[in-house]
Amino acid sequence: MTERQTILVVDDETLNIELLAGLLKADSKILVAKSGERALKIAASGKPDLILLDVMMPGMDGYEVCRHLKADEETRGIPVIFVTARNDVDDETLGFELGAVDYIRKPISPPILKARVKTQLALMQQQRELRAAHSVIKSSKERMEEELNVGREIQMSMMPLNFAAFTESGTPSLFARLEPAREVGGDFYDFFELSDSLLCLCVGDVSGKGVPAALFMAVTKTLIRSCAADRRSTAHIVTHVNEVLSEDNDSCMFVTLFIAIFDREIGKLNFTNAGHNPPYIVQNDGQLIRLGARHGPVAGAIPGIAYGEETRLLRDGDTLFVYTDGVTEAMNQAGSLYSEERLAELLREKGRDGSKAAVEACMSSVSQFEAGAERADDITLLAFTFSGVRGASVTRTWNKLQDTAEVNTWFDQFAQSRDLDAALTRKINLVLDDLLSNIISYAYPETDTGQIETGFAFEDGQLQITLIDDGIPFDPLSAAQPDLDTPLEDRALGGLGIFLVRELMDDISYKRDGDRNVLKLSVHAGSPGCNPD
Repeated sequence: MTERQTILVVDDETLNIELLAGLLKADSKILVAKSGERALKIAASGKPDLILLDVMMPGMDGYEVCRHLKADEETRGIPVIFVTARNDVDDETLGFELGAVDYIRKPISPPILKARVKTQLALMQQQRELRAAHSVIKSSKERMEEELNVGREIQMSMMPLNFAAFTESGTPSLFARLEPAREVGGDFYDFFELSDSLLCLCVGDVSGKGVPAALFMAVTKTLIRSCAADRRSTAHIVTHVNEVLSEDNDSCMFVTLFIAIFDREIGKLNFTNAGHNPPYIVQNDGQLIRLGARHGPVAGAIPGIAYGEETRLLRDGDTLFVYTDGVTEAMNQAGSLYSEERLAELLREKGRDGSKAAVEACMSSVSQFEAGAERADDITLLAFTFSGVRGASVTRTWNKLQDTAEVNTWFDQFAQSRDLDAALTRKINLVLDDLLSNIISYAYPETDTGQIETGFAFEDGQLQITLIDDGIPFDPLSAAQPDLDTPLEDRALGGLGIFLVRELMDDISYKRDGDRNVLKLSVHAGSPGCNPD
């Protein structure tokens, strides 16, 4: 049952009060005051929904009462209708100027009085309902803002911010930045070392907004880290993440992912793109390579997907640049998008300035393009610049005997970082292929596991190569030199490879050191960039 609204009738004449109360009491609760002073007290304590106010009263007249009502914060919102015998236009004008909502002249017409009172009470009820709705909206807005703040805190607290381990000569080779939009989303980036040489990089963008997206992001990021600890294949990592996220995913959320594992010793980038924006490689010569292949759909949407992967070699000075769609879909005041074309042009201009410079240039470019327009989505950027193989010498131990191609790749990076001649590099690759094949075949005749330590050193124009293995004793130099004058079909098998190695190298030696075979080679490499032939 709706509570009846309250009307305060103010008049110094008992007859007038009885008349007004008699007309209105059936639908409203009636309060009565016979003086202006009494009316102010009742209005302050009872908070009526409407006041019917006579003008001509002894002491404080109706106009003065109205002035006091409108001056008080507690009573200024109560509507006032003057009910008076004064019918001069100036009197009516004064009443409205003082804040009255209506002016009824005596003698009153009961239908008109009831109609006008009903209108004002309905307006008062609507105002009350609007205030209540505003209170609910305000409370919901505050709760939403609190949720967004929590989501933003979750989002930002999980982003690694320490780039010190990837800084050389004051310049970071790895840099990332996340700029949340007004409404928090599910963007994230991460980087962590899997070993002394392996670095995992990832960027993701969760569907949706608010706390649910932030929590989905946190789960995704945790899954990637835990899976990468046991697996070195980005395809396996994304496949596992997709299976876990797809299970019981009633909210139908998903995440785009770009995950890469980078081998800093040989410059090999192994990566998987799951529905993410295509990253770029800015080469040290200024060329821009778009990694446009996608190796599967977004993660979390469809179970049972087997994701693929791809491999690229980075050269000294190459920069990998990964971003989310908040960059290309940033909008200016005219409704135009920043676009991938504008991003590519920026990278051609700024991409070779280093990872931090590239990230900050892109963020600045997007902000200038938006020119104050409201940002609708998070912006996430990650850049990694490969600094090449450094130092006078490098050594690495290989645990998979069959993976000899990686040794050649690693040497290629070493040779490139020292600007060794391309012809010499090809010759060394031939030498490595032959010697490693012999070691695998004869030092490990009954197993496909073992360790071969490979070392390269270049100093004073001399290139030195060391191969150390833990296989059974095996001296590749003991092979008899082939008789090159004998026809090939009559010649004994073997020996030709070692013969070529001897021809290509200036010096080669073997010794058995404890339980390891040690093979050392050297060749004059000349000045960097010169052909030693």
